[in-house]
Amino acid sequence: MESAGFSTVFANDIEPKAKITYDLNSDCPMTVGDINNIPIDSLPDFDCLTGGFPCQPFSVSGKRLGFEDMRGTLVFRIAEIIRAKRPKTFLLENVKGLVGHDGGRTLETILDVFKNTLGYEVHHKVLNTLDYGIPQNRQRIFIVGFDKTTNFEFPEPITLQFTVQDLLEDEVDERFYIREDHKHYKAISAGVTDPKKVYQWRWSYIRENKRNVAPTLLASYMQPTLIKTPKGIRGITPREAFNLQGFSKEFILPDLPDKVLMHQAGNSVSVPVINQIANKMRGQLIH
Repeated sequence: MESAGFSTVFANDIEPKAKITYDLNSDCPMTVGDINNIPIDSLPDFDCLTGGFPCQPFSVSGKRLGFEDMRGTLVFRIAEIIRAKRPKTFLLENVKGLVGHDGGRTLETILDVFKNTLGYEVHHKVLNTLDYGIPQNRQRIFIVGFDKTTNFEFPEPITLQFTVQDLLEDEVDERFYIREDHKHYKAISAGVTDPKKVYQWRWSYIRENKRNVAPTLLASYMQPTLIKTPKGIRGITPREAFNLQGFSKEFILPDLPDKVLMHQAGNSVSVPVINQIANKMRGQLIH
């Protein structure tokens, strides 16, 4: 968002370790805590709200109660903030599964609230990171709203110019390699055979990525990306995970456990996708 011309006036996350990474890379310190417990009138004024929210906590189950359906959920709090602060625009992100959640009724309810209860023009679309310059298969739904009529359109796909191998580090610590003492070494070594391809460990077997891009980075990192190098088979490093999310080389990673950093990378958003959406949004704001 900042690379598209926006500036940050407030940032929030419920996870304290996220603040460590965030504050190293931002001039606006993060406020840690449950946004439900932060008074809305304490928030600064802003033109644009961005956020992500889980869809799992609620199911509208056909009740069609609009705003009432969302009570107790994070998206309800987002809607409350938007109603109180009336930003010019907003950008929300979620997993592709939101589209089909509860037969599509969850998304329908969310869109109805932003359109009809709050009075915003709303656009939504599922975009894939690999269509916007980064070799990661990552489908996410993006919801964009404006407080006026616009001719907003989501950015068009671009030709992928990079491979996963282009984003790898030259020197990697031994702890990332799969050696013979690994309990799944036999299955992994039999499946990960081509240094030009990308693989994923799927609980008990190896899956080759047919598009030769990284599979979706998960916050849990329970199904890791694997590659074959001259020094052996290994997983990707936290720095490589951030590379596969489109973060710049200047982005600072703190001294936190690999698992924590991988969680943050998987829980984040792909920078080039957001940047291109943000450019389109800003174009509507300045006209």
